Amino acid sequence: MDWPTRGSTDTFAVPAGRDDHRLDVYLVGGEVVDVRLDGQTVWPTWFKIEWKGTGDVSAKVRGLRLSSRYGDVIAIHEGQP
Repeated sequence: MDWPTRGSTDTFAVPAGRDDHRLDVYLVGGEVVDVRLDGQTVWPTWFKIEWKGTGDVSAKVRGLRLSSRYGDVIAIHEGQP
C-alpha cells in the first residue's frame, strides 16, 4: 500500500449538525435584481455560484458555503421576486 492513501471521491461525509439552506437569485434582463438567502434579501452583497462537472451547484454568500451536494437548494429565477 502506498502512503498516503486517498479516499474514494465517490463518497463523502456530510458535516454533522449542518442545516440545509436555500439561495434564490432573481434576474431581470440578465441583471441581478435580488438575492435571497433562506427567504431574506441579502442584495446587494458579494456572492458567487459555481456549476460543477458532476452536475452539482455550489455557492458562497455572506461567508456561508452552500452546495446542492449537501442538500442545499440554489435556484436562479427570471423575473421579479
